[in-house]
Amino acid sequence: MTTFLDALVAFPTAIFTAFLGVVLAYWLCVIIGAAGIDMLDGDAHIDLEGGAKAVSGAFEGGAKATSGLLEGGAKAVSGHGHGGHSHAHDAEAATGLLAALGFGGIPITVSVSLVVFLSWSLSLLTGQMAHGALSMLPSWLISTGLGLGCFAVGTGVAGLAVRPLRPIFIAKKAPGREALMGRVCSISSGSVNARDGHATFNDGAAGLILNVVCDKPNQLKRGEPALILGYDAERGVYEVEPVDWLLPQEMEQLRDPLKAAAVARARSQR
Repeated sequence: MTTFLDALVAFPTAIFTAFLGVVLAYWLCVIIGAAGIDMLDGDAHIDLEGGAKAVSGAFEGGAKATSGLLEGGAKAVSGHGHGGHSHAHDAEAATGLLAALGFGGIPITVSVSLVVFLSWSLSLLTGQMAHGALSMLPSWLISTGLGLGCFAVGTGVAGLAVRPLRPIFIAKKAPGREALMGRVCSISSGSVNARDGHATFNDGAAGLILNVVCDKPNQLKRGEPALILGYDAERGVYEVEPVDWLLPQEMEQLRDPLKAAAVARARSQR
């Protein structure tokens, strides 16, 4: 146990240990928040919130420091002999390097957490072996080289490890109100009248819940499709009507968003 503790506080592992402590505290706060602990009131809530902000601030600082090391290489390469280049060029170079390492499209919190954990693990496992094998060299030189090497290897391995996760973090933009015109939604309420109703629209992600109305007498009920005619900004509702009112050729046009919007405009003017 003593040997393990000595290894934790030895240079360079001690640096990674400090970063790892911040990372663990940060994700603990994330888990606590996800569990709904923030709903508690009183002093406990204030303390938790303050602690979460403190840890988040510390983690953000660590993340910026680590990401700065990742971006520094690209900026250094682009900066030599090109003092007149714009900051936009430097940013593009840094982004290109991060993407080449496999961190493109990955949240910095996830990337930094994995880099810190892998660097800490490598430093802890190889520290004694490196000092034993290179005992003829100065200790500070071995430790410095070990820290840089562990960080470099940890960064490379982390970049490979997070690449399969990239699709998870792709943000899908929800369609705008105009884009919904002429699209078909599914009624989720028991009925739809001129005052209220609800429907869902499959946008390829989590789906949208819409407030809908239909000014015409209808038989719309839960589970039935409806055509979105437009959006009433004053009432904050979408105007819909049953699709069984459409002609067969109009039903075919709903497959094309532009033609579907034209159908919706024509139907709304009747």
